[in-house]
Amino acid sequence: IQRAALQPNDFIDTYNVSLPESNGNGAFDPFSTPFITPPQTGVTDTFISIGTFDNETEASNLLKYIKTCFVRAMLGIKKVTQHNPKETWEYVPLQDFTEHSDIDWSKSIAEIDQQLYRKYNLSDDEIAFIEKMIKPME
Repeated sequence: IQRAALQPNDFIDTYNVSLPESNGNGAFDPFSTPFITPPQTGVTDTFISIGTFDNETEASNLLKYIKTCFVRAMLGIKKVTQHNPKETWEYVPLQDFTEHSDIDWSKSIAEIDQQLYRKYNLSDDEIAFIEKMIKPME
């Protein structure tokens, strides 16, 4: 496709993570599988793209973050329908996805969840609620 035929966007020349704009039917639903979109690859408006990264490692770290129970619980606070517009992500904290992060992204998603629970000082009750309500993703 000729570049002139595309809508201007910040995602086409970078790595990012894409997922369907509609998932489930409300709060605490599992995501359809998000995926890394490499440079020179686009998606239609039925997807949302998150992040703009110069390398695949940082996009992979974002992908792990999105799959955590923590993120999906934070998203679930505002998600009341199948849609995932920008506003539903309000309570999902931004992270550093580089090697300088305070999160060790080389760990499993379950271990990253544990790091996030500690980072945000979640209580045992809050952790138990998340782990009861959110189905793990790998």
